[in-house]
Amino acid sequence: MYDVSIKGPQQRGLNCKNSKRFTLLELLVWIVLFGVLTATPGWARPVGLDQAIALARAGQSEQALVILDQLYSNNSEDKVVFYDYLTVLSWAGQDQRVAELSTRLSPQTAPEYVMEAAAYSARRRSDYIQAEYFYRVAIQRFPDNPKLATGLILTLVDADCSQAALELADQLEPKYPGNTSIQLAKGSVLETRRAFFKALQEYNKILARDPENPKAQARRIMVLDSLGATDRAIELARKDPSLLSSTEWQRLLSNQAAFAVRRGELPPADEKHRFKHTDHALKLLERNMTTIDPASPEGANFELRARFDRLVALRDRFRMEEVVSDYESLVKKQVTIPAYALTAVADAYLYLQQPDTAAALYRSVLIIQPDDLGASLGLFYALVELEDFDGAYDLIDRLDQAQPIWLKTRRLDGSSGLRPNPDKITTASTAAMARLYGGQYAEADSSLSALHDRAPANLDITRELGDVYAARGWPRRAQATYELGLRFYHRHRDLQLGLAQSYLDRRQYRLAEQAINRLYSLYPEDVHVRNLYRQWEIHNLRELRLSVGHGDNSGNVEGNRETLFEGTLFSRPIAYNYRTFVSDRYASADFPEGDETYRRYGIGLEYRHPELEAAVEMTYNANGGDELGGRLSLVYELDDYWSIPMNFELFSRDTPLRALKQGVTADSADLGISYRASESRRVRLRAQAMDFSDGNFRRSLTGSLDERLVSLTKYRLTGVVELYASANSRNNTIYFNPERDLSATLTLDNLQRLYRRYDRSFSHRLALTIGNYWQKGYSDDYLAGVTYEQIWEAAERFTLGYGFSRFRRVYDGDPEYQNYWFAHLDWRF
Repeated sequence: MYDVSIKGPQQRGLNCKNSKRFTLLELLVWIVLFGVLTATPGWARPVGLDQAIALARAGQSEQALVILDQLYSNNSEDKVVFYDYLTVLSWAGQDQRVAELSTRLSPQTAPEYVMEAAAYSARRRSDYIQAEYFYRVAIQRFPDNPKLATGLILTLVDADCSQAALELADQLEPKYPGNTSIQLAKGSVLETRRAFFKALQEYNKILARDPENPKAQARRIMVLDSLGATDRAIELARKDPSLLSSTEWQRLLSNQAAFAVRRGELPPADEKHRFKHTDHALKLLERNMTTIDPASPEGANFELRARFDRLVALRDRFRMEEVVSDYESLVKKQVTIPAYALTAVADAYLYLQQPDTAAALYRSVLIIQPDDLGASLGLFYALVELEDFDGAYDLIDRLDQAQPIWLKTRRLDGSSGLRPNPDKITTASTAAMARLYGGQYAEADSSLSALHDRAPANLDITRELGDVYAARGWPRRAQATYELGLRFYHRHRDLQLGLAQSYLDRRQYRLAEQAINRLYSLYPEDVHVRNLYRQWEIHNLRELRLSVGHGDNSGNVEGNRETLFEGTLFSRPIAYNYRTFVSDRYASADFPEGDETYRRYGIGLEYRHPELEAAVEMTYNANGGDELGGRLSLVYELDDYWSIPMNFELFSRDTPLRALKQGVTADSADLGISYRASESRRVRLRAQAMDFSDGNFRRSLTGSLDERLVSLTKYRLTGVVELYASANSRNNTIYFNPERDLSATLTLDNLQRLYRRYDRSFSHRLALTIGNYWQKGYSDDYLAGVTYEQIWEAAERFTLGYGFSRFRRVYDGDPEYQNYWFAHLDWRF
């Protein structure tokens, strides 16, 4: 307060011991002067003013203002009342009323305490221009008051003039050496500029001089929190909880939980305890949600922040159903959810196989944060699951083009340089993998191979390249790629996953079981691990294969009202590599010689090995006379490209039904060679010899080339060229048995996927065939056919196809037309 009381000699610092005694005349002069001064307006203090000031200083501002309101009303021209009234209003936080009274204030004559109060009130109501003006005038008039300088510094900080504030603080420090308020103000400036380490240095300077300074202790705690050392900050705060306000405590505890959430997202040192920090974060968040008082200042905001952070932690803990439940609860309360929490919710919906909702949420995030790479990648994967490959390609290609290859960086010596942009690697590899997801394997291979050449030590790219090799039908090459990556880092999860998949693809079942079970025990929440584990479970199920067909022919060679049924039931795997099976075959047709029905029953054993697939079967054939038969089938794989199929059969299933009607049977032997360059090209050659019981011996040779002509995301066009030639030692048989013949056909096989949602899909297929047939003794003629088929697939356990075909074939110079209905089923159970 501006003290207008008259001070005694001792109060004014006079040396009373050396003062001379007053004469009577001097005493009379002092009495007259005192009377004149006390009678002068501005020196007389109205009754009640001192009481009001005492109440205000005791924190009872409301009672003080009741008195001052009345005093000011009655003495508005009294400067003492005016100054004290304005000051107490500032103490009480009634800044708007102070602003009104400040229009009467004369900064050039107002007392120091009044200028300080008026400036502080202007700063508090964000009138920074007036606050700065008041502070600067006051500093000129009262240069020895560091509080005024501190106020000006903080005003510049509040006005977003942190650079000017810092320069001012640096200028004032030499003028007020060791002044705590100046150093505190400078620390505040540095905090505003996010120079937290420098701010910490300022607070440590104060504490080195005054270890018990509460403001410096409090600011040190909050700066440590800003630096990420929240646990240390809480440790210091607990030594004296009164240092912080309840709001600061809540902020500290909220940040502690938030840092724990982020710590849980870092690569773990130990995979078995990878959720340690996330679980700790969830406990902290539960604590905060139960201890925060929503009615306290900012309490509701801290509670919401805890709920938002909990969405992220639950996502990281793969408790996706809880994420969705909490999110929907917040939506019902019409709570605005920040972008980082919305991303976690979108991830949860995508994990729960709800890509429509996930895509909408990712788009909402990108409206708020257009440059959010995580949300953009999430949207990309959602579009892939929605089969929107055009949108997915466009998104990831734009993201990749927007990412620079190099980023500017500053070296320790202060010079500038360049470093690789990790986000560029992410977008480039994801753009390449997009082609893999879209079935364009050659393009994916080309892009990833180029990336791998530039970054051979990047194990994520190594894993992705292995995935492409596997998709292209090169399991050995894929396996070698995974193994190479694991030599560099044996704990790489995705490389382990790829290797386990390659064991399964290569029929290394014992190794596959060990690798898959280990991965599932470590990562049961991982979608890809769960999918692989489910593949292993499906592999260990029984399998039923059925096919049925019925056709009508215009001629007699194939018979009319032709019916065919074939079924094979496989057991569960035995000792990893074996499966027993039983089979049944039923065929019937009408011929001029009469109807023929044929039944065949079989029992056998299948063997699967990394380089060999084999099956041995004993058959019982019933077609008027009972006869035993047998079959041995082998496919030997030399590598990822070459294979040799062989088949030896007694009572061959290729024996024409019309021959069986005549009691003629045949044994057969097949030998072939196949070269499969990739998913886009395959060449096959097959030679067969059939020894009929009527003395006829048939030799045939078949060659084919399959070439992928068009490969789009949902459509594939494959051209198949096939050449066939045969020769028979007899030609006077009832069954069709040309002495020599030759055919050449071209088939355009169109396959289009109409629907897919995760492991359920629906496709249809249209195959058009045109060709030429030549038979010795007859002129050549054309062949033609069309096949239409629909295919349903579900859960990797069930495949159902059905369709219709119509073909024109030529026998002994006469064309025959066949209409044929067919269906096939493959079911694991």
